Amino acid sequence: MRRSLISNLLLLFGTFILLGAFAYRLLITSDIPVSYAIDEAVTLHVLIFISTMLYICGSMIISRNTIRYTVIAVLTVFMVLNIYLFNTDAEYFDASYAQIAIVFILHPLLVILINVLVQLKTSQRIKTVFEDKTATRSYKAAE
Repeated sequence: MRRSLISNLLLLFGTFILLGAFAYRLLITSDIPVSYAIDEAVTLHVLIFISTMLYICGSMIISRNTIRYTVIAVLTVFMVLNIYLFNTDAEYFDASYAQIAIVFILHPLLVILINVLVQLKTSQRIKTVFEDKTATRSYKAAE
């Protein structure tokens, strides 16, 4: 119960920080003709990093697969939407804009990858435990 509460709070805080970072990105890129400073981009990257760490910690603590599958599904939709909206034909597209835009593609990709690896490790552990119990039963039956 306590682990579930901590995990849900971490995922919730990660979501709030991610939404705040997305709003901050919209604020930064809304005045494209006026160039933005590097410290605004660094602030955005720090917010995304904090959100990513909260998502990873929250998904590694949780023991229920449904939460992991939900996180994977939501972030996959978010990533596909950001890839679709990633416009390279715009006149204001340069390296600094790409640095701000690509972070919203890499963040969900990293969290999805970590969740898939944790899910594979969990299913492998369950499979190993099941095989060990079956082997023990068949060994006892053979005696």
